[in-house]
Amino acid sequence: MLEFGFVTVLLVLVVVVGAFPITVPPLRTDVVPGAQRFTLPGLAAAIPSPEPVREVSQPFSLTRPSAHEGGPTVRALASSSRGLAAESELPPELTGREQRGSERVPLYFEYEVQPGDTVSGVATRFGVSADSVSWNNLDVRDLHVLTPGQRLQVPATDGILHPVRVAETVTQIAAMYDADWRDIVEFAGNGLALDPNNLAAGSLILVPGGRMLATGIAQERPSAQVDTGWVWPLQGRLTSLFESSHPLGIDIAAPLGSPLVAARGGVVTFAGGDPCCSYGLHVIVDHGDGYETVYAHLDSFAVAVGDALSAGDVVGYNGLTGLTTGPHIHFELRRNGVYQDPLSYLP
Repeated sequence: MLEFGFVTVLLVLVVVVGAFPITVPPLRTDVVPGAQRFTLPGLAAAIPSPEPVREVSQPFSLTRPSAHEGGPTVRALASSSRGLAAESELPPELTGREQRGSERVPLYFEYEVQPGDTVSGVATRFGVSADSVSWNNLDVRDLHVLTPGQRLQVPATDGILHPVRVAETVTQIAAMYDADWRDIVEFAGNGLALDPNNLAAGSLILVPGGRMLATGIAQERPSAQVDTGWVWPLQGRLTSLFESSHPLGIDIAAPLGSPLVAARGGVVTFAGGDPCCSYGLHVIVDHGDGYETVYAHLDSFAVAVGDALSAGDVVGYNGLTGLTTGPHIHFELRRNGVYQDPLSYLP
């Protein structure tokens, strides 16, 4: 009798389970990544990364419809092991402050000036100071006057873009702009990975919080050349003098592609830049005794960082890169950080 009852219970269970089957969800085979990302001290928390960055050996120009067809060109430039990389074309409404929180932080944005733009207006749009815009763009001094189509370098945060010379250190650069060296190291756009020893000569970095200090401009022009051993960097027409309206150097116009030479013997401490804006492609040469010269708006280089030069050696070729209305070079001569009138030195 007991065995018959046990069999009856089993039959009832089989009938019930068959009528109401229990479904088990399939096991998940895809891996769900963790949501946390490592962020550097002092920087905003990371957000999902954008499309992969296209690394390029030289910055390149992107085309985008004009303001009347869809807005100005805006692109973000970041540090890479081979120079600058254009991260992406950004819609006009995306500001530097919004982009700063991303995993890939840019050094600066390239912005195409539109009719009615002012330096202060552009600065407000990107969340930086007007000084930060004017300091990073050669010949931009009037906060109210810009030329439509002109391209500006707008730093990703308040500060100054700096071309790293041979043997420079993070602490030296910070002191140059009254900044904190730790901000330079911790700013992700500089690509230093929190290590000041990763600073590379010939690279471009942003000095967060940096400001342009009054290094001085020579006020008097001697009646005769104050030094010997200098030569003209380019044979051409002098189009801008060293004066209050153009206080950094002189401009020399010549046909596109004309060779330009070292004004004196020295060592190349920088060869780079972005052809879009400001100095464009440029070379810096250290001549010793506190002397340094800058050759801006080049079409191409004939030297590399670390090259030793004699006076008259070709450093590059005349071009149209940067802020320029015609083929010429912008030539600067400094001594111990003080801008000199090159005509006081050239024969």
